[in-house]
Amino acid sequence: MASILAILTSLPAYTIFHITWLLHSIRRPLQLVSLLCLLSNPTATIAKCKLFYTTFLYLAFSQDKKFSIPKDDASRYFGSEFGGTADESTKKLSFKSKTVILIRHGESTWNDTFNPGGRNIALFILFYIPNMIKALLTEAYFFISGKDSQSWFFDSALSTKGVTQIQGLRKFLQKEKMRLGSGNILDGREETAIRELLNVGEAKGNSMVVSSNLRRAISTAAIGLSDRFAVAAAQNGSSDGILLLPSLQEISFNPDAQTILPPRGVAHPTWCDMTIPGVPVDKFSKLIDTQYHTGNKALNSTGLIRLNQFVSDVFSSKCDKDVIVAVGHSLFFRSFFQLFLPRSVEHISKKKKLVNGGTVMVTLGEVTLEDGEKVYLIDPKSIVVVYGGFGKHTKK
Repeated sequence: MASILAILTSLPAYTIFHITWLLHSIRRPLQLVSLLCLLSNPTATIAKCKLFYTTFLYLAFSQDKKFSIPKDDASRYFGSEFGGTADESTKKLSFKSKTVILIRHGESTWNDTFNPGGRNIALFILFYIPNMIKALLTEAYFFISGKDSQSWFFDSALSTKGVTQIQGLRKFLQKEKMRLGSGNILDGREETAIRELLNVGEAKGNSMVVSSNLRRAISTAAIGLSDRFAVAAAQNGSSDGILLLPSLQEISFNPDAQTILPPRGVAHPTWCDMTIPGVPVDKFSKLIDTQYHTGNKALNSTGLIRLNQFVSDVFSSKCDKDVIVAVGHSLFFRSFFQLFLPRSVEHISKKKKLVNGGTVMVTLGEVTLEDGEKVYLIDPKSIVVVYGGFGKHTKK
C-alpha cells in the first residue's frame, strides 16, 4: 500500500518534470517556427501587435468606467403619461418615441476563463489553471498563425456555453411564434415583442437590428434571430441585416471590450457562426452592415458619452424604423436604465445586470427643447421582460 501511495504522489512531479524537459528540448525549433510564421504574414502580426499596444493604453489610461450618473433626469420635460412631471408649458415641445428591444449577448470566452458564472466555485478554482493554459495556448496559436480576426481574449467571441444560451433564446422565439394569435400569451406587449423580433405578421418591416461592434454581440444577434435572418439570407436583395453601432461598445477597459474589426471592415464569422441554421457561412458577412463602424472606441471616450450617443442614434437617420432591436452588453444596459429611467423610479434594472441572452422591451422618448437640445427618458411602465431577466429574476 505504501509503495502504491508513493507512486501516486510522485506522478504529478514526474509529469511536470518530463513536460518541462520536453519544452526545453524543443524550445529552439518552436521559436524558429513561430518566427517564420510571424514573418510570413506581417500584416496580421502588425495588427495583433497594435491590439496589444492599444490594450495596454486602455488598461493604463482609459476613463471608460469613470463617470457618474447625473443627479437630474429629463422627467420634467415629459408628461405624467410617460412617467414624467412636466406641466402644460412643455406641450409645445417636440416629442417622439420609439420601441427599443435590448438583448444581452451570451457568455464569452473571456467570461469562461475569468468568471465563475453559474459554475461551482470549487470546480472553477480547481480548473482555473488548466483553463488559463488552454486560453493562452489558443491565443498564441491565433497570433502565430496570423489569424488577426480571431482571439480568445481580445474582442472575445461566444463560448460554448454562450452559444447554448443564445440557442435558448432562439428556441423560445420559435415556441412563442407558434402561439402568436392564439391568445395563450398572457401579455399582449410580449406578443408584440415576439413579432418585432422575428419580423413577422403585421410587424414585418417595422423593426431593424443593431449591434455592438464586438463579436460576441454580433454572433448573438445572428444566432438568436437566425430565423429572421434566414429569410434575408435567402433573398439576396433583402435589406434586413445587422447594423453595427459603435455607440453600443461595452463600458470597460478590458481586452475583451476592444474591437478587432477594422473601420468599415468585413465582419468575418467566428467558430460559432459557421453553422447558423438558415444562414450559410458564405452569406454571414453580407448580413453585417459596417458603414458606421469607425473602429475602436477612443481612448478619451467614456460610457456616458456612448450612452448619450446611442439614444441619439436611435432617433437618427441611422435607425429609420419604429422599433430598434439592440444587441449589446451587461454594463452598458444597466447604465442605460440608470441614466434614462426617472431617478424617482426604483427598478431592478438599475441594480442587476440583464442575464446572458436576456431580452427586454422598453419605450424610449425624445423631447427637443427650445434651444435644440434633445433629452431622453424611458417610460417606466413600458418595461417588459420578454426572455431571461435581471439577476436571478429570470423568465423562460
